[in-house]
Amino acid sequence: MTKYLVTGGAGFIGSHLCEKLISLGHEVVCLDNFYNGNLNNIRGLFNNQNFLFVEGSILDKELLKEVTRGVDHIFHLAAQIHVEKSIIRPSETLQINIEGTKNLLDICKSNKNISMTIASSAEVYGESYGEHTESSPVKPQSPYAASKVSAEALCLSYFYTYGTDVRIIRNFNTFGPRQKSSGYGSVVAIFVKRALENKPLIIYGDGDQTRDYQYITDVVNGYLISENIPKGEIVNTGVGEDFTINKIAELVIKICESKSKVVHTDPRPGEVRKLLSNVDKIKKYGHVNELSLEQGLRKYINWIVKYDLDSLGVMK
Repeated sequence: MTKYLVTGGAGFIGSHLCEKLISLGHEVVCLDNFYNGNLNNIRGLFNNQNFLFVEGSILDKELLKEVTRGVDHIFHLAAQIHVEKSIIRPSETLQINIEGTKNLLDICKSNKNISMTIASSAEVYGESYGEHTESSPVKPQSPYAASKVSAEALCLSYFYTYGTDVRIIRNFNTFGPRQKSSGYGSVVAIFVKRALENKPLIIYGDGDQTRDYQYITDVVNGYLISENIPKGEIVNTGVGEDFTINKIAELVIKICESKSKVVHTDPRPGEVRKLLSNVDKIKKYGHVNELSLEQGLRKYINWIVKYDLDSLGVMK
């Protein structure tokens, strides 16, 4: 049995990762301060003897020392994750995403038995065309993207200077159950919610911007093969196929059998036009995607309809 710490473990991706690790028989410490997470996301794990929830922040150095006792590996997902919020609150974003990452790196530096996988973002690539490989230039277009570039640089500096066992996974766009459908939520979650209510789907800009969308279970499986990824490596996740926001809206309306119409409005500042992942590297380490975009959308929409979790507050 391996003991894991999952920071941001009550969040969207983190809660699914906690569930998967527990299902595989591992011990999990989940650290979250509910900045993005929701207690309902992990409530089903509370009766499992191998699961421990700790409410707290990655900025609390003393707490990090406590929760990493006996831990073999850290999945670091805690972050301020929203581009729009980073534009409004840049200092807060930089503190959480850079200082929080450094605190965990210091833990791994002082205890060589602890390895770490850090969640980064395709937003680091910024405005460019064609598919992104791990060696593509980084061009951060928002404080959020800049914070992720800086966190990656810290990880690599600790690897080269101290031999810290850390690898970086650059997530592209993820969707699935428990993703927020209001506020700073994902476009897919927002589209599905509004389509089921027959409300207009609001698209910022012309809708021709593209994204590489990956279903949550495929994202989690990418983290699970991180032990195959050498320390000091950066690896993209994704599907390797991008779709326009207009196409995603069209698919959602079709699958939901909705009467919703698409409405275009002014573009948002800092938004990247194209994000497409080259996934050759992560495939080499053993990752295979199981669901296409449309298959994932159908699975997600069926989950929404079956459980109506919006009314329970899980998606607020």
